[in-house]
Amino acid sequence: MTENKKNKRLPEPLARKHRARKRLVQALYQMHYNDMTARVVIEQFLEEQDFNKVDTDFFKSALRYIESNKDEIEAQIDPHLGREKSSLGAVEYAILTMATYELLKHIETPFKVVINEAILMATEFGAEGGHIFVNGVLTQVAAATRQAEISAKSS
Repeated sequence: MTENKKNKRLPEPLARKHRARKRLVQALYQMHYNDMTARVVIEQFLEEQDFNKVDTDFFKSALRYIESNKDEIEAQIDPHLGREKSSLGAVEYAILTMATYELLKHIETPFKVVINEAILMATEFGAEGGHIFVNGVLTQVAAATRQAEISAKSS
């Protein structure tokens, strides 16, 4: 491994959360298509996947919160879509849901980090060009949900 690649590795706590976000997108996708509850998906994921290097608490609490507060999260996303929700891919909507949850409930994570992680997920899992759409929507969601943080950064 080159020295340059070593320097690009995330510190382990950040890498654990990154892995949790990836699993969260997969879980939301699965819940969408299989009409499964968070409890069932969490049990299945913990049984079938290796969670040793994953922020399991983040994964579980995020999935439970999203399931219980779906309307609140959709109310933050949907006005910024610029198209019918039914025309979106399930992957992109899962990514938007995950990131909006984090924008709302994890203010300790800078909004730029949340958006960047979502773009990475959209690039890896989403449709071609989906990352551009995800970036645009989340920039608007962040402007609505993180006004104080954005104002402080621009001052």
